[in-house]
Order: sequence, then structure tokens, then C-alpha cells
Amino acid sequence: MGAPDRATEVATDADLPAVVVEDLLSSPRRRCLLAVLDERGEAVVADLCALVRARERDEDVADVDRAERRAVRDDLFAAHIPKLTATGVVEYDSKVGTVTLAAPEIAAVARRSLEE
Repeated sequence: MGAPDRATEVATDADLPAVVVEDLLSSPRRRCLLAVLDERGEAVVADLCALVRARERDEDVADVDRAERRAVRDDLFAAHIPKLTATGVVEYDSKVGTVTLAAPEIAAVARRSLEE
């Protein structure tokens, strides 16, 4: 069963329509971001960028260079963090630069989909 199939399972728990959950889980990078937050609960944006890129490539965080971190950061702020905060799946604290998981049921589905 893929991530969109599980959207219906978690939509009620997350108080989001299934179509919204499907959209949130449609992006591989967003699933990766949610999987990292599912493991950590909260992360500083700089660390989150490195963790996401390392997971995408199945490599050590130390192997993610500065340019890759910056590219991931730009993408997260342009496409993913706004969508996840607007739906209440994550909370972003701009004062300290942290992203906190607010909907663990959606993140768990994202993590499981990456492990399949």
C-alpha cells in the first residue's frame, strides 16, 4: 500500500481531508522531511536540511556539503515548509529557526512509505 492509500487512514486523525494528506505525501522530499521529524520531533532548519539530503541519498550527514544544504533549504522554504505549516502538520518558529512536528500520524505514514 502506497502513501496515498494510507492518506485516508490518517486523514481523520489529522483533521485534514484525505485529498490534502495525499497532496502532502505526494512529494518525495516532503515525505523525507516528515520522516526526519518523525524520528526527531523537532530540528533546527540547518540540521534539518542536512538530514533530509542525507536521507535522500542514503549517506552520512557529514557528506552533505554546504551547497547541497543551501539548495535543500531554499526548496524547503519555497515549497514544503509553507504547505506543512498551513495545514498544521508542522510548526515553524522563525525566532529560533526550528521546525516541530505537529501531526505525528502523517509523519509516521511518510516514514513507512520511505522504508518500503
